[in-house]
Amino acid sequence: MKYLTGIQKVVGVIFLSASSLVFAETLTIKLPAETTRLRVSNMPGYHLAVQNCLICHSADYIEYQPSDMQEKQWLAEVSKMQHAFGAVMSDNEAKAIAAYLAVTYGNKVGPSQ
Repeated sequence: MKYLTGIQKVVGVIFLSASSLVFAETLTIKLPAETTRLRVSNMPGYHLAVQNCLICHSADYIEYQPSDMQEKQWLAEVSKMQHAFGAVMSDNEAKAIAAYLAVTYGNKVGPSQ
């Protein structure tokens, strides 16, 4: 019985991998259109949220949060996106987004929308 050398095994694996790509079919996934929008506000955090938050997730994600969240809780969520998930924004921008979210989706009273 003939045994394959290490190099023969590597070549065999490469050949099998490459040949399987020939038969691979392209899979297309069509997602539904985005219909939910952030609630419009004159607060600076609104525009920052549109620019930063909607890159990764839909406005639905924000709508699903508890309606009694306070600004410090919103800031914790935004900071988590910033530090744990890599959302690119300054700490001041994170605070502005948290203020917008607290007034618009939470229970904080703020400037008129």
